Amino acid sequence: MKIASHPELSKALADALETGPISFRHFMEVALYHPTGGYYCRDSPRIGPGGDFYTSPHQSPWLGRLIAPLLEKIRLRMDEPPALHLWEYGPGEGWLAFDILEAIHSSHSALHQAVAYTFAEQSAQAQARIREKFQDTDNIRFSDPTQHPPPGFEGVVLAHEFLDALPVHVIIQKEGHLRERYVEQSGEKLQFSEGPLADERLSDWFPDLGVRLSTGQMAEVNLCAFDWVSEVARRMERGAILIFDYGFSARVLYGSSRPEGALRGYRNHTLVSDVLSRPGETDLTTHVDFTSILRTAASHGMELAGFTDQTRFLLGAGLPKAVENWKTEDEEKARRERQSVMGIMNPTGLGGAIKVMLLSKNLSLSDLSEFSMKPDDRESLETLFG
Repeated sequence: MKIASHPELSKALADALETGPISFRHFMEVALYHPTGGYYCRDSPRIGPGGDFYTSPHQSPWLGRLIAPLLEKIRLRMDEPPALHLWEYGPGEGWLAFDILEAIHSSHSALHQAVAYTFAEQSAQAQARIREKFQDTDNIRFSDPTQHPPPGFEGVVLAHEFLDALPVHVIIQKEGHLRERYVEQSGEKLQFSEGPLADERLSDWFPDLGVRLSTGQMAEVNLCAFDWVSEVARRMERGAILIFDYGFSARVLYGSSRPEGALRGYRNHTLVSDVLSRPGETDLTTHVDFTSILRTAASHGMELAGFTDQTRFLLGAGLPKAVENWKTEDEEKARRERQSVMGIMNPTGLGGAIKVMLLSKNLSLSDLSEFSMKPDDRESLETLFG
């Protein structure tokens, strides 16, 4: 049976399934991150009209432009170190970094000379495209996402739509106990089956959060995300973690309104009904449990410096005024610019769906304007979206 269109990915999955069912987490990891056939490691476009999804940096340069001054504020709070180390996980095509670094360069601030950017990207194809984009840029380097910042790290870690693409365990609440979803081969197709919990941490996960799943309810647990934030926070001596992602508090994410969980598959910008079909060609994603992210970070000495959605983050960063001050005599370019802003700020779209979390360690960042929306910001929001 040819499980996937890519021969090496198909063989990897067939080999894994040869001895019996594998956890969905294992399937998702291979389907997305196989080095040659995985969804995030293929040459075909993933973002934009020819891909399967859009991200804010692809929609507009303004997110990166307004992250840049936030980084300058963080550097000032760190007493202006000679080097500000930025470590971005899952940078994809590098568009967010491009907008950040271009804004830093245009500002002529001291940050331009201080910034040192590391791309934690495991796809060789994506690395090649990023290298081409930044071939004239100094102070950039690459790392595999499994290689975290060194112990004693001081700087900023950035994760933009990184955590929601990490492999997850899919859990089902049965009468009085939990079971886990596995993937098995049945004739000419893959299908779900059930089995015991694959990681002992899962047994107490929901009670520890004060969450009770209803009988028959499915939910995803992203242990990879919590291992990631735990390791990054443990290695950080001073600095911040800035997260942009789809997600909710544990109470909302695991509430009764999501009896089938939040796992989704997308292909050609369309929701697919079978997340096991066409592995390597389907984007698999789920929502982030921000409650557990915060708890895990706090266990390693980090504090919550800010939490909001992308719309309010951009308003707090002064986007309406920044756009007003941005000048061009090209009317068509100005129209596209306004349209791009609408794309990333719309509260019913990316603006409201994407949450922004700022975690800090040994650094006071609790009063940043990006995480406090003023009355005139609300007026700007109403003007933009009615």
